[in-house]
Amino acid sequence: MKRRLMVAVALMLALAIVLPTMQIEANSAALRQQLAEVEQQRNEARAQLRAAQGELAGVRSEIDELLDIMYDYSLRMLAAIDELDAIEVVLLETEERMAEAEERHAEAVAIREIQYEILRSRLRAMYMQGSVGYLEVLFQSTSFADFFVRLERVRAIARFDQEVFAAMQEAEDRVAEIVDELALLTNSLNNLFMQQQDVVYQLEEIEASHTAWLLSLQENEALLGLLAEMDAQYLLGIEEEFTRVQRDLRAAEAAEEAERQRQARLRAEAERVERLARLNDPRHTFYWPVPGYTRLSSPFGTRTHPITRRQETHWGIDLAAPQGTPIFAAADGYVSLSGWNGGFGITVIIDHGGGYRTLYAHNVRNHVRVGDRVTRGQHIADVGTTGLSTGPHLHFEIHRNGQRVDPLLYFPHR
Repeated sequence: MKRRLMVAVALMLALAIVLPTMQIEANSAALRQQLAEVEQQRNEARAQLRAAQGELAGVRSEIDELLDIMYDYSLRMLAAIDELDAIEVVLLETEERMAEAEERHAEAVAIREIQYEILRSRLRAMYMQGSVGYLEVLFQSTSFADFFVRLERVRAIARFDQEVFAAMQEAEDRVAEIVDELALLTNSLNNLFMQQQDVVYQLEEIEASHTAWLLSLQENEALLGLLAEMDAQYLLGIEEEFTRVQRDLRAAEAAEEAERQRQARLRAEAERVERLARLNDPRHTFYWPVPGYTRLSSPFGTRTHPITRRQETHWGIDLAAPQGTPIFAAADGYVSLSGWNGGFGITVIIDHGGGYRTLYAHNVRNHVRVGDRVTRGQHIADVGTTGLSTGPHLHFEIHRNGQRVDPLLYFPHR
């Protein structure tokens, strides 16, 4: 009855290990899958944001280059307008000078005409008076000296009239030349003014084109800025989701680790209960094979082989004892092997039934033969160092259903 109760307790412990573990592992696996998906979304969102920021940076760089170009054209426009204004000032001054010259020319022509009319009047008067003329003035002289005086006066009058007329003609010609020169200069300035106006108009058209281009780039910049901001907000949400799932996964992994520790405790408890159950089974209450010798020279598990120096699994326990120490059967059973067994040297194997067998190796001699029935505590062999051995000891194994298990599980109070 007590053994049945222990078996039931062991089953309950096994269920307590399996069921929560399945749920926790499934939760952790789901969170890992979710984290991988969110991480992929985060990487895609980061790449999308980098692309949007790259396009935005390209448009902003293009805007900066265009602003530099527009600034250069603005300086050229200002210089062209200043030059146009300067040409216009010179043109206005030239036109004023030309108007003054034309006015002086008109005055010179008028004076010359007046003087010409005076001469004509004088000549007409002299003609109408008939004998009153230069000769009469000369012949009216009273003496030879008076004649010369009168002659000089006549010459002086004629010279004066000629010089006055010539001076007026020269002045008129000079003013006419100035008028012609100013006319040519005015025409040249007008041509230059029109050319400079064309330059200003061209610069204005370029400036209008640049302005339209700038407005288009600024619209693109605003749109790309909005898209980049939306991508950044989306990435922020993904980052928050990634952090949340990562936090949940850490919590799940912590719970998983806590569950593993709990399972280890439950397994240890289950093994303890199982050992107690075995100890209450008369068939499996094993006898210590070398009474009085409990020191393990090599335990069950992984070790470095003392001879081959390679890592391998040690499938039993080694009990150090002097050469010839008696070896006793651990339980009732039948001898299935007695003799040389490879690296185990002289060996005894006993089949106890119920899936259990025990092995005793490296013996110096055996006291049983195959087929013998032995009882628990029966002297079956003596400790030796045959086979692959570095000194006298017993290599002892327990097999359960064909699997080698740690013998110490069956000797909790050795």
